[in-house]
Amino acid sequence: MLKAPSLSKQMKEQQLLWFSSSNSYVIVDEHINELINLFVTNTEKSSFISAASKTIGVTDSQSEIFYDEINQLFSTNTFENKNTSKDLPFDASFRAYSETYIVNGAALQVNYSHKRVKEILHPQIAHLVSEKSNNVPQTIFDIFYANNTLYFYKNTVLIDSYEAKNYHVLQGNFCMQLLCVLHGKTEDDWLGTIHASTVTNDKEAILVIGKSGRGKSTFTAHAMAAGMNLVADDFSPILAKNKQVYTYPAAISIKSGAFESLSKMIPGFDELPLIFKGEEKGSVKFVVPFQNKNTKPQQSYPCQKMVSIHYKPESKTELKEIPFSEAMEIFVPDSWISPKEVDAKEFMDWIEGLSFYELTYSDTPEALEVFSKLFNSQG
Repeated sequence: MLKAPSLSKQMKEQQLLWFSSSNSYVIVDEHINELINLFVTNTEKSSFISAASKTIGVTDSQSEIFYDEINQLFSTNTFENKNTSKDLPFDASFRAYSETYIVNGAALQVNYSHKRVKEILHPQIAHLVSEKSNNVPQTIFDIFYANNTLYFYKNTVLIDSYEAKNYHVLQGNFCMQLLCVLHGKTEDDWLGTIHASTVTNDKEAILVIGKSGRGKSTFTAHAMAAGMNLVADDFSPILAKNKQVYTYPAAISIKSGAFESLSKMIPGFDELPLIFKGEEKGSVKFVVPFQNKNTKPQQSYPCQKMVSIHYKPESKTELKEIPFSEAMEIFVPDSWISPKEVDAKEFMDWIEGLSFYELTYSDTPEALEVFSKLFNSQG
């Protein structure tokens, strides 16, 4: 049975729809939204064609095309989640590698069954390792590999399992678990984790998004080197209670194309180890986030602006406002938004309150100067 959008919100000239069954967001214009409303009340094809022809004044053949397209939209955004988790009895003998990390003063232990399993998660948080910790870990995670499946445990209880090819899902779930330990929260407390980096001037934060290869992580690393503070890289958590962005301590993944520019900006960059992250990314370096010594770090920051970064060789520096739909097409596909209806509504309200920009540049210092002025503007 096809399910209609559970929520709908007017956003200027467009409509933002939320489908609860797939926890997905769709943006349509007013014309398409009118057709969707007709579809919801006239699910039979002949009934829809008749209603569309009378209400909108289009031909029967055009109405039929509209019906098929909307029917496809609903089908694409209608599915029920199925638990495909495989069980593997916990076995401490799988613990081949073990690391203890210090997070907000508390010890956290992660055990890995194989070196390649460790490579999935460890490089981003290697700077949190404590060789001499007297703290007894309150939380112990285990990541095991067996039968082409990755198994994720918390305090010996299985959280979930994943086909090896879906290791990125494990990465996301591990980040969520670490985030909850870091801030003393549960998954239910979070509105979402946005596929964006976040920088701050210690008063407010700006979310930085970007299509793959356009220099988002490089830009945030330069911003950090220029005196701004990094709140989170690639994984920006939003708390449902106050809609603020919270810190997440992962290192910044830097691709080889940015090595030369950052080696001049970040002390010790040339000595950082190369980590191979697959054919698509190649070898990367992980830059440890550091704070401006003149400021006291906070756990969270208010945020009302989002900037899409676009590094384009030989281009002029240009900052322009863009519609929310353009920004959402970039960050939503790889973000996690809470599937609860109350949170979906809060997320839509939060999006409505943001200002969206695109920053195109080739001169990094000039771009940083333009970017930094957004902290003082009203948006």
